[in-house]
Amino acid sequence: MKFGSKIAASTATAALAIGGVTLMAAPAQADLITLCSGHGGAVTLPTDLKVPAGASCFLDGTVIQGKVTVEGDANLHVVGGQIDGGVTVSKGGYFDASDTEVAGDVVNTGSYGTYLEKGTSVAGLSAVPAEGADNDGFVFVVGSSASSVDASVGEVYVTDSRLGGVTAEGVEYVDIFDSVVRGDLSVTDAAAGGILADSEVIGDATYTGGNGPVAVGAGAEAGFASSLNYIDGDLTVTGVSGGVYVDNNIVGGDLTTSDNSPTAQVGDNNRVRGGIVTQEVALRALAAEVTAEFEAHEADLEETVEELRAQTIADALEAGPAF
Repeated sequence: MKFGSKIAASTATAALAIGGVTLMAAPAQADLITLCSGHGGAVTLPTDLKVPAGASCFLDGTVIQGKVTVEGDANLHVVGGQIDGGVTVSKGGYFDASDTEVAGDVVNTGSYGTYLEKGTSVAGLSAVPAEGADNDGFVFVVGSSASSVDASVGEVYVTDSRLGGVTAEGVEYVDIFDSVVRGDLSVTDAAAGGILADSEVIGDATYTGGNGPVAVGAGAEAGFASSLNYIDGDLTVTGVSGGVYVDNNIVGGDLTTSDNSPTAQVGDNNRVRGGIVTQEVALRALAAEVTAEFEAHEADLEETVEELRAQTIADALEAGPAF
């Protein structure tokens, strides 16, 4: 799970065109909006900020003392910034933040996607559908933190991050690697299942309905998943079609697997403090095609973000200074 290194390099290369003058101003006024189409540097904006429909904005070290709106089909990439309000990403829009603090929520409404990396922190992070949107958007969190994640559309991929509770219903998949969830993890009716590997859940972990594969722990696979999951509460996987794999978990509560088709494969390396209620067959090695499917999630999103970031920066630099 090496995601982030190649993308971070593209940011460092492009930062050379950004100015460095800091402007201090009075607190934001609700009726003032700064439009951004182009690039901006280490200034403090005492206003809300909006990226107009179809535009690209690249900000390096910018402080925004209001809220941010990314309009339809617009792109915003922020490096080393601060946003005192929330971020709304509209239909087809893209939000990309590296080493940035967002005090409010990031809300994706039919957006193309949001990518957070390198210590970025946000409050709530959500993805909801919008009428007429493609609704295949993504929420991608790498080495960052969010107080909660709530998604009802698209792809959810998290690695090396710290989250509050995670709730996902009707999404494409939820993949969580090498992360801590300080709350419940609930995945319902995911079209392509998901994986929980090398992670800690300080609450219950529940997978209900939808298609698989669903892999919780899933056995130690060289270069893929190498350590235990720790789940403080109950682990429940029910009503999943397409394959369920459960192994290498420490469960503080009950372990329940039932009504899955095919029957869940449950390994011998689960340590369960509570009761065990399972319909199971012995765990075979996690099939190569299953690991390949999870690995393809990462590879596809990495490629998408690399292209989006490069295009956003190029378009913003071509547009010239934003303010």
